[in-house]
Amino acid sequence: MFSFFKRDKRYPAFEALKKFDNKDSYFIRVAEWDWLNKEAIVVTDPYGPRLITMDPWPQLVFIAANGQMTVSEYVYYMANKYTSEIPENVDRTIIDEITKLMGYRIIVFVDEKQRPEKRFEMPRSYQP
Repeated sequence: MFSFFKRDKRYPAFEALKKFDNKDSYFIRVAEWDWLNKEAIVVTDPYGPRLITMDPWPQLVFIAANGQMTVSEYVYYMANKYTSEIPENVDRTIIDEITKLMGYRIIVFVDEKQRPEKRFEMPRSYQP
């Protein structure tokens, strides 16, 4: 009805996404986590006695790693969050953050849509 109020999104070329081998893979959490405060989470390193805190971008990616979106879908989802011009490198930023989290071994790629294991899906303080 009010479609004339909507503007067409002009997406950047997303060259980094086009070249990314795992663009059609789902990404999923494989570490326990909880809220540290109202804005920050803490992740338990599954391979060592340490806790990982994150800046806003990697935290967004970690929380989104619920196995329900492919990397490509997530890039476009995040691009749609911008109300003004979409940054040219938003795809590169997201791919870099996913790659870093994979290096910590707290997210992994999977071929099919799936939910995280129960202990990884919700914050620890929300679990029974």
